[in-house]
Amino acid sequence: MQINIDASNIKAGGGLTHLSKIIENLESDNTNIGVIGGGWLSNFPSKKNITISIFKAPFKNIFFQEFFKRTKLIHLLNKGNIIFAPGGTFYSRDTPYVSMSQNMLIFENKERNRFPFSFTKMRYLLLEIIQVKSLKNAKGIIYISYYAKKYIEKKYPILKSINSIVIYHGISNDFRQKPKKQYHIKKYTNDNPFIITYVSIINYYKHQLNVINSIKEIRNKGYNVQLELIGPINNSLKNKFNKALLGYESFVKYRGKIPYDEISKVYKNTDLFLFASTCENMPNILVEAMSAGLPILSSNYGPMPEILKDAGVYMNPTDVDSISFNLEKLLLNEKLRTKIANKAYKYSQDFSWVKTSKETFGFIKELAQEIIIK
Repeated sequence: MQINIDASNIKAGGGLTHLSKIIENLESDNTNIGVIGGGWLSNFPSKKNITISIFKAPFKNIFFQEFFKRTKLIHLLNKGNIIFAPGGTFYSRDTPYVSMSQNMLIFENKERNRFPFSFTKMRYLLLEIIQVKSLKNAKGIIYISYYAKKYIEKKYPILKSINSIVIYHGISNDFRQKPKKQYHIKKYTNDNPFIITYVSIINYYKHQLNVINSIKEIRNKGYNVQLELIGPINNSLKNKFNKALLGYESFVKYRGKIPYDEISKVYKNTDLFLFASTCENMPNILVEAMSAGLPILSSNYGPMPEILKDAGVYMNPTDVDSISFNLEKLLLNEKLRTKIANKAYKYSQDFSWVKTSKETFGFIKELAQEIIIK
C-alpha cells in the first residue's frame, strides 16, 4: 500500500513535530510512505519504506502554495492509494484523502476576534474557508480532541456524515519525570523563589499580560514567586508586553524562544506550571507539563479539562482575580500540589507517539482498503 502525505504547509511547530513523530514511530509492514514538502523535511526520520520529496524553493505566500497544490502537487500525490493531508488544506473531489484539523483559531470567531485587524486575522478567515472545503471532500477526518470534533461539527453539521476519529498527539519520553516533593511556600525566599513557568507563544489568546498582572498581585501579598515566560512573541504585542514587564524584571523573566529539545530542562527546574490559553485544539504543552510531573494551574477553556481532567486547578485566564485566587490556593497547599502532580503524571502515560502513529496509519489504511475493495 502507498500512502502519500501532503506536507506542503507543515513547516514548523506542533504540526511538524506531530508528522515527524508518527513517521518515526511507524510500524514496519508493507506500507510505503511518500512525504512531499519543503526544506523543513530535511531532518525527517530515515526509514527504508519512507520517501521524502523536497521542493527546491519555499512558497512566497499562501496563494502561490495553493496554485502549486492545484497543479503539480496533486499529480505527485495521486501516485499512491490514498493521500494524508495533516495540514488540512488539501482538497479534491476525485482523489481519496484523509484530512486533519489541528488549529482551532481557524474556527473560533470569538478567539480570532481577540486579534486586531491584520494580515494574520485575514489569513485565519481564508484558512477556515480552505479547511472546511478540505474536510467536506475528505474520505476521513482526524480530530485531535473531542472538543474540536464537537465544536467544528456543530458549526458545520455536514461534517457529521464523514467518517472521523479522535486521535490525541503523543508525548516525547524526554519530558517524563516523576513528580518531585512539594514544600510549604514559606520555604521559598527571594534568592530561592518558587518558580512558575508558562511555555507558549506570547499572543492575544494566551493571556500572558493577565498572568503577569496576577503575579504582581501575588508578590504584593508577600509570596516569593518568580514567573518564567518562554516562547516567541507576536510582533503586534511587543510594545504592550514590554511595558507590562517594566519595573518587574526581578520576578518576571522573559526567556524568549527556547529550542524544542531543551524545553524538558525547563520543566525540571519548575515548581508549578501555568497554562492560560483560551484557544487550543489539543494542548500539547499541557501534556508535556503533565508528563514532567508538575502541579498545574490551567485555563478552564476548550479542551483543557478534557486532557487534564481532575489533575489540575482551573482558572479563567481572562480574569486576573481568578488567576490570582487559584494560584494562591495552590501556593498555600503543598498537599494539593502533590495530589494533582501525581494524577497528572499518571494520566500522561496514556499519551505516546507510538500509540498516535499506530492509530493514525491504522485509520488511513482502513479507509484505503475500503477504496481498493470497491
